[in-house]
Amino acid sequence: MDKEVVIIGVGTRIEIWNKEKWKSYNSDENISADEIAENMTMLGI
Repeated sequence: MDKEVVIIGVGTRIEIWNKEKWKSYNSDENISADEIAENMTMLGI
């Protein structure tokens, strides 16, 4: 992590990401709304 970072947090947990890697990981190609909904259902949310 040489420059900008992104701090992502939910509940009691945080993640610190390199900004460019986060943008790539969080792109529409990597995750869809349907996948998010399915994962939330599996977690009982």
